[in-house]
Amino acid sequence: MLFEPQIPELQRHIDHYWIIDDIAQLSFGNHQLYAYPGITPDMIIVLGGYYTIDYMGKRFKSNKSQLFSFIHKEVVMDLTHLKACVIIKFKSRGLSSLKPFLDLDSDTLMRDSVAYTNDVFDAKIEQFRSHLQTLTAPEIAIELDQWLIAHYKREREGFVVEMAQEISATCDLKTIMEATKYSYSTLERHFKRDTGLTPKKFQSLQRYKQAVRELYTTQNADWQHYIDAYGYYDQSHFIKEIKRYTSFTPAQLLKTPAFIQVRPKYS
Repeated sequence: MLFEPQIPELQRHIDHYWIIDDIAQLSFGNHQLYAYPGITPDMIIVLGGYYTIDYMGKRFKSNKSQLFSFIHKEVVMDLTHLKACVIIKFKSRGLSSLKPFLDLDSDTLMRDSVAYTNDVFDAKIEQFRSHLQTLTAPEIAIELDQWLIAHYKREREGFVVEMAQEISATCDLKTIMEATKYSYSTLERHFKRDTGLTPKKFQSLQRYKQAVRELYTTQNADWQHYIDAYGYYDQSHFIKEIKRYTSFTPAQLLKTPAFIQVRPKYS
């Protein structure tokens, strides 16, 4: 079940809470799902069962809740032993959507980009998780609102959040530079501080992830369509950029089960 935050401050940073009590929604019968680099932080609160993750040469098998602030390389997930969980999907603005809830800088979040939530927040989150296990889905959504707003501090919001609200939701660099009169070096300083990424890397990730989402949704193997739709120079550029971020060619992605396939369709 999907629930949107009901508190305006949270709506600036969070798309939805996805409360799952039927793990078949996450697996489609596949034991392995891939997740790729992108600009959408996710937080998974485990309400029952456990998961296995292979990432950066290490394997994690745990029932602890997890925060994905940034994925540097592809993650292989086995979620078939999860019984119930909550996925908090933050806005696709990189770390800038997450930082208002954490007293951590971008360098720290990028370094420890996949972490247990009790290491990022505090030990009380385990008590909170136990409390959520006793609630219905609508009650969980209400409690998440209250828990997150208690951690929220407006002064941690940065330029990228304000820019996305007021100037350019797509973070188009040309539009931002024209509206702010900032040089690229000034924008780079703001982006690095707020998201951990340069503006060009941010836009590159945004573009490729939009292309991959469409690829999985439509199964369209006409590469020229993506070149025209997303501004790649040519077929070689498109294929190389997809492979750089996912380790797969577009043709291989069509045969590779991914977490992006099981996200709610409009997210």
